[in-house]
Amino acid sequence: MNSATLWFLLAFSVLYIVLILFAHKGRAAKGTGLTEFFVSGRDLGLGTAIATLGATEIGLITIAYNAQKGFNEGFSAFHIGLAALVGCALVGLFGFVVKPIRRTGVLTLPEYYEQRFGRDVRVFGATVMAAGGILNMGLFLKVASAFLAAMLTANGIALNVNVLMVTLIAIAVVYTCYGGMRSVIITDIFQFVLLGAGLIAAIVFLSGIIPMDQAIEIVAREKGSAGFDPLTNDNFGPGYALWMVLVAGVVSAAIWPTALSRALCIEKEENVQRAYLIASVIFLSRMVLPAFLGVLAFCYFTGANAALLEGYGSDADLVATPYMLGHVMPGWLLAFLAVAMFASFMSTQDSYLFCWSSIIARDIVGPLTGKIDAERFQIMTTRIGIFVIALYELYWGLIYEGKEDVWDYLAVSGSIYFCSGIVLMAGGLYWPGATRRGAIWALVLGFTAVFGLGPLKEAVGLQALSSPAIGFGAIALSVLGFVVGSLTDAKGRAQPKGARS
Repeated sequence: MNSATLWFLLAFSVLYIVLILFAHKGRAAKGTGLTEFFVSGRDLGLGTAIATLGATEIGLITIAYNAQKGFNEGFSAFHIGLAALVGCALVGLFGFVVKPIRRTGVLTLPEYYEQRFGRDVRVFGATVMAAGGILNMGLFLKVASAFLAAMLTANGIALNVNVLMVTLIAIAVVYTCYGGMRSVIITDIFQFVLLGAGLIAAIVFLSGIIPMDQAIEIVAREKGSAGFDPLTNDNFGPGYALWMVLVAGVVSAAIWPTALSRALCIEKEENVQRAYLIASVIFLSRMVLPAFLGVLAFCYFTGANAALLEGYGSDADLVATPYMLGHVMPGWLLAFLAVAMFASFMSTQDSYLFCWSSIIARDIVGPLTGKIDAERFQIMTTRIGIFVIALYELYWGLIYEGKEDVWDYLAVSGSIYFCSGIVLMAGGLYWPGATRRGAIWALVLGFTAVFGLGPLKEAVGLQALSSPAIGFGAIALSVLGFVVGSLTDAKGRAQPKGARS
């Protein structure tokens, strides 16, 4: 065991915990009421909004799947970051969804479904939203634990992945149940600073070991043009690139609930577009920086060092980057980066746990029991939901054996919600003729995106179709259902209640 690294790890961990506790003192419980618990009192300034929006979308899972993409696909993986930049910038420039949804004053996104389409659509839509979101986070714990374990094991600090999974999820549950959204946002700010500093320091250090010209030479030799051009890469192509503009950019910023919920917390409506426009640079960085680490890991393990990954089998591409970090970095820097990544895991974890449990409590259980505005009931139900979702995440992380890259799994599982979510949100906000029938048909048909998951794709014989093709098909079906359902619903075509920009 590397005792020096362990001491640094303990010291940085204690310092992080002390700073977090100090930051929470008198702030996490700043006020009472549902607005305080669910949207942090709706008082975020521009700087805080940018930090929490960026931090929520830069978790340890983000580092892991982008590093895996960089390891497998070389520099061509950078196009995912460029697509995210374009998509998020478009949202910021035009205020697509984020501006009008802030104007509605809702506390959760399915609440808007009731304003626009009725209570039954709220419950149905919330069920689809929560199902897709919870399934989406199924690999968070497994991947984060494997990443941290590989990084520290390479430096001589042995960790059991299953024990680490239980420990991480237990800490996340206890923490997330405290303080609601304000507690989540405080952690986001710390994570944003820590992880940014850690990633930049790691890249600067590694660039001294593997210079850029050497990395370009190795990728060109081993991967050819596919390592640089996503359009000629068999695993990408034009359709995949377009899918990334939608998924990594527009959907991640304007439709995905953990990000869109940040718009609900911003104090001034005029700051909503600014926050997303500036955050588009973060959306670029969250993809490109980890992918570059993955490229460096590929270069590092090409040649004599390849034997170091032999014991990891099919997980070699996932653990290559953390193993490289643990193998070459000095103990103090490795310890700092490990704590920064732990902080990033906590930040994303509490955001996702809180988001889906609050939707279950406020938009499914609340309407069904008639206790939508019962403060004590809503908060307690949310906390119970956090615990139950965490148990599922632990179980799913142990049993799921898909064949996709982590990022592709996230894109496909998330599409279970967003293929209909983007239709209902945009259609409801911008089309006066949308009706309840159209919304229900869109939700039903959009759920066909579930067949993009590897095991289900094989079960129904859709192996010939790519996940982006299935995703675009599900969106097309959802749009068709939304339009046809609305146009054939003469009774429902009354003046809508929803906000339009």
